[in-house]
Amino acid sequence: MFVVIMGAGRVGYLVAKMLEEEGHDVTIIEMDKERAKELSLLINGLVIEGDATDPKTLEEANIKQADAFAALTGKDDANLLACILAKHLNPKIKTSLRIGNPKNRRIFEEVTDLKRYFDFVISPEEIAAEYISRNIVTPGFDRVLFPKEGAEIVRFTIEKGSEIAGKLVKDLNIPKDALIIAIYDEKGNLMIPSGDTKLPERGQVIVFAKSSVLDDVKELLEKKSTEKLE
Repeated sequence: MFVVIMGAGRVGYLVAKMLEEEGHDVTIIEMDKERAKELSLLINGLVIEGDATDPKTLEEANIKQADAFAALTGKDDANLLACILAKHLNPKIKTSLRIGNPKNRRIFEEVTDLKRYFDFVISPEEIAAEYISRNIVTPGFDRVLFPKEGAEIVRFTIEKGSEIAGKLVKDLNIPKDALIIAIYDEKGNLMIPSGDTKLPERGQVIVFAKSSVLDDVKELLEKKSTEKLE
C-alpha cells in the first residue's frame, strides 16, 4: 500500500514508522523545513517540504497514485481541507482525518456534505483521555478501547491457581455482554474458541466486552482456586 501522510509530528512520525515496518510505502508532507530535513534521515520514504493544502504539493507527493491519505497535523481546519483536496484529486483514495478538538469531530461527522471526504476520523487526544479515565476508574486491565461503542478488548492471564484453568468456555458463565474471542496457551499457540474449547492451565484469554461488565468479567477470570493453591 502507498500512503501519503500530512504532518510529521509525534503522531505522523509514529504512523509512518509503523507503516514502513509493515512493508508499506510512505511519503510525508511536512511544512517545517528543519523537521522535514530531520525526517528524511529517519524514514525510508520520500519527505516533501511543503503545504498539503496546496494541490500542487499533493500532486508532487503522487496523491493520484496513493491508496490512502492521512492528515495528521495538529490543525483541524488544515487537515479537513487537505482531505477534501486529496479526494478531489483521487476519488478512490481512503482518507484519515485527525481532529484535535472533539467538538469539531462531532460537527464534521454530522454534516453530510463533509462526511464523503473522509473515511476515518480519529482524535488521539480524546482516545488518550478516555484511556486514562477508564484506567483511573477500573485499573489493572491490558486494554484496547472502542469509545464510540462503549466496549473494550481486554487481555487476562491464566496462571497457576486460576479457577478458570482447564475449564470449558461454555462452563464459565461469561456475562452476556462479553465474549471470549481468542485463547493463547503458554507456548503462544492461538485458539479461536467455541463453547467446547478447554482453557489451558497457563496462557491468556482475550475478551471483547461492554465497559459496563468488565468488573464482573475481571472478577470471574482472575478468581483464584482454593483447591489449586493447596
